[in-house]
Amino acid sequence: MKFALQKSPIPESRIFVAKQLKEKHFDATWHAHSEYQVFLVLKGSGTRFIGNTVQSFNAGDLTFLGPGLPHLWRSDSVYFDKSSKRATLGLVVYFRADFIGDLIEKDEMQQVRSLFKKAKRGIEYYGQTVSKLSSMMNGIVSAHGATSLIQLLQMLELMAQTKEYRLLHNADYTYKLKESETRRINLVINFAAQHFRERIELESAAALLNMTPTSFSRYFRMKTSKSFSDFITELRIRHACKLLSEEDDKTISQVSYECGFNTLSNFNRQFKWYMKMTPKTYRGNFSTL
Repeated sequence: MKFALQKSPIPESRIFVAKQLKEKHFDATWHAHSEYQVFLVLKGSGTRFIGNTVQSFNAGDLTFLGPGLPHLWRSDSVYFDKSSKRATLGLVVYFRADFIGDLIEKDEMQQVRSLFKKAKRGIEYYGQTVSKLSSMMNGIVSAHGATSLIQLLQMLELMAQTKEYRLLHNADYTYKLKESETRRINLVINFAAQHFRERIELESAAALLNMTPTSFSRYFRMKTSKSFSDFITELRIRHACKLLSEEDDKTISQVSYECGFNTLSNFNRQFKWYMKMTPKTYRGNFSTL
């Protein structure tokens, strides 16, 4: 895969890097790098794009990504508002694929080898595993010397053994973005993230890249494995999930229009297709927790 890889966040003198990220909003750039990445959201909400998947994120979102898998955590619009006092906070651990050298081929590392293979698709953790991994990540960030490396290996062991995870990116699709194309895809993704609640004409998106609608449609599908209209619908559905689970005062009809759907019937149909349940059932699942 030839992708616009960011400069390595790991100095040559280090085996890995673990740090806290505290910013007004998370990096809004669609990018990839040659290191493995474990990322935990402590504060903040928005939409994350990993490979060809779109998901909402909130505090407690914890993922493990393999090298070269493009990703973006785009914070909600309020985090870009200069008058807002909201800020994001996260913990991240980067390490190279060869950070333990030939040890990875030994029998004792079989589960970790399997974990690294799964990470090529991106892994999302949930349940009690998130709480345990969060504690471990905090320990790694504050630790020094060999102790920090031992804690990293212990964290990888837990990640490899737990059953509380989901694979994300579609294994059948491989990205082939060149560096010159990354800026173009970023333009489209950020435009869509800002305007998905509105009616978006294909011509408007195509104009961002100085393309005809037909050429743009072909280009977008080739680079993301989905049509632009499906991409917008997915953004709307993920935002609807967020509203249904967090804002009980809004009716399903209000949620529908607030997410950019013109009719309630279309919203119900699209929601059921993407989420395999009705909006009412989805909301009910949260109200019984």
